[in-house]
Amino acid sequence: MDTNQAQDPHAGALGKEPAATRGSPGVRRILGNTPEQAQQVGTMLFHPHRLQIRSGGSAGFEMATSSLDVGPFTIGTLEYSSPVTIATAPYESFYHVNVALKGAFRTVAGSQQLTANPVRAGVYRPDVDTAISGWESPCLMMAIKINRTDFERISAVFLGLETPVLIDFSLPLRIDQGLGLEWMSSLRRLSRLAHQPWSQPLVTGQLVEEAVIGLLRSGQHSYQDLLNLAPPVPNSSLQRAVDLIESVPEEALTLESIAYVAGVSGRALQLSFRKELGVSPMQYLKACRLDRVAEILLASAPDGPSVADTARRLGFTHMGRFAADYAARHGELPSTTRQK
Repeated sequence: MDTNQAQDPHAGALGKEPAATRGSPGVRRILGNTPEQAQQVGTMLFHPHRLQIRSGGSAGFEMATSSLDVGPFTIGTLEYSSPVTIATAPYESFYHVNVALKGAFRTVAGSQQLTANPVRAGVYRPDVDTAISGWESPCLMMAIKINRTDFERISAVFLGLETPVLIDFSLPLRIDQGLGLEWMSSLRRLSRLAHQPWSQPLVTGQLVEEAVIGLLRSGQHSYQDLLNLAPPVPNSSLQRAVDLIESVPEEALTLESIAYVAGVSGRALQLSFRKELGVSPMQYLKACRLDRVAEILLASAPDGPSVADTARRLGFTHMGRFAADYAARHGELPSTTRQK
């Protein structure tokens, strides 16, 4: 085994800097041509760590990575041209998930071990040492870093906990079916925001919350029982939530903020909405936003805001999907409503 190990990135200058480029808006693409550069880049984008070449030396070594930031999430990919081992101390301020989009890698979190592949990913708690080993054959790893404070705050509101707590995830996460597959879809929706040329705060909060709750629902941890248990929601609480959504659908409402006004947990509010109204709070919010778009279009002058501008103002980023949803609710295309 080659013990050529990169030095601490804080120990001094590394010489030639890694090559960085930007593709789509908000997306960073960086190449590292030495183990030292690879360690520097990984530390900058994700976590401080030690990188070790496992065999074949550093000749021709290359690391390629891309990353984007959306709210408390950093989502990126990592590829190494040579087998490596990456060792990390407890993340402390972050939760983390690694997904093998192609190939496989071996990983350890505390006392748990896993071979990650496109079926099973690894979820890492913030309070244990971790290690990753692999790239003997081509592997494309997706890395997801999540701010601990935001993750635990959203989780606590959803579960109905009085204060945020450490979510003690077990390492394996099934991602090819069920809730795990849904969570991967939520990550794709979240990452697409970084490619948009406009800011969408109305959408960001919702999709961040969706991704946090999706991981909470699909992962293995000791709070899973709370996901299916929720106290009954008083009619007054449900009405407060409905009134809030209907009065300000153009605001950056999230399940967390709606549940806070209602005075109940996010999970309890979800169950109550589905039982009484047949939809989730976010689906109800979407319907109210579609109605508000219709109101604006009907009242707009011929030279007023376009359909696309109005839709984006209400948090709709995909125009084709927006038009289909609008037509399903209002029986006509938004362009037809605007012409009235």
